[in-house]
Amino acid sequence: MRHRQPDYNRRFRCVGGSCPDTCCRDWEIEVDREALRDYQTAPAGLRERIAGALTTGEDGTVCFRLVEDGRCALLSPEGLCLIQRDWGEAHLCGHCAAYPRFTEEYGCLAETALALSCPEAAQLLMEAESFALEQWDDGGGAPPFDGVDGALLAALEATRARALALLGEKKLPLWRRLAWLLELAARCQVRLDRGQYEALARCRPGRGTGRGSGGFQALGVQLLETLGKLEPLRPQWPELLGQTAARLSALGAQAVRSAQAGLERDWQDWDRHLTNLACYLIFRHWPKAVNDGLLYGRAALAGAGCLAVYQLMMGEWLESGRADRAREQAIWAAFGREVEHLEDNLSALIQALSHRQLWPLAPAFWGAALAQSAP
Repeated sequence: MRHRQPDYNRRFRCVGGSCPDTCCRDWEIEVDREALRDYQTAPAGLRERIAGALTTGEDGTVCFRLVEDGRCALLSPEGLCLIQRDWGEAHLCGHCAAYPRFTEEYGCLAETALALSCPEAAQLLMEAESFALEQWDDGGGAPPFDGVDGALLAALEATRARALALLGEKKLPLWRRLAWLLELAARCQVRLDRGQYEALARCRPGRGTGRGSGGFQALGVQLLETLGKLEPLRPQWPELLGQTAARLSALGAQAVRSAQAGLERDWQDWDRHLTNLACYLIFRHWPKAVNDGLLYGRAALAGAGCLAVYQLMMGEWLESGRADRAREQAIWAAFGREVEHLEDNLSALIQALSHRQLWPLAPAFWGAALAQSAP
């Protein structure tokens, strides 16, 4: 079995009560049977607390109950899980023990990413000098693909490697790299739709000049408005999106250019941070096209994620006059929570971004890159 993950995964440690947020909120965690048996042996007092925190759904699944503010009933006031605090990490249920690690298995390949919804995982990604992968073989027998087309998966792996290498060319403006990424994905999508997997595996990014458009800012506002219409986990998310979209819509062209210059001056690591974000989204979502064939929309998700974070950071800069690292971390975590953790939201966004005429990201990115390199 082959395994692959970003190299910063090894540095992840839960910071517990020091976390600026909590993962024990907003979603009901299904408890596995092994954990339920284990809970019967919990120390007196805690065993009763656990029993009172469990609820059974109509489908028979057992979950941890959420209290009024959306927090897990076993979360202490200081932000610590009572099971972990009073009994030990070894007694966490499977979902809680794994988070923020999410592993996708593609037959003989397992890939693990740290979900952005965890602020500490987002911080590790932000701080990485570059996005690098590590891989190993556990020496076990390769399991069957179980419905995964091996030729298609190999082609997606090959093209993803080229996409990540393209994003890593940091001497080029970020928006130009993202435009090239989308052009590569468009070529790949044609081969994928035709079932030409050998040709797909050979797809390479072009190096054309592209056609720029002045729609970068307008498309960014449109993206914020679209994200705000998706089903939210927390009401603060659509409120932030709506407020930022309104603030940016009120700016004239000169004010937009001035705000961008000010933001990028104060947010000196913005290019590296957003490059890492794009790489994470490509790593995690590109190979999932093996299931539904929507490769271009997944590449566009990487561009849209960068554009959304950039616009939200611009809104923060306009409000406070500075690019605050803690707020950036919170924005990344919110994007991951609201988009990646709700399958309906993720699917709807990928489907929408697959329509290049409605979402002309590549031309908008070319326009931004040209404006960025103008004297």
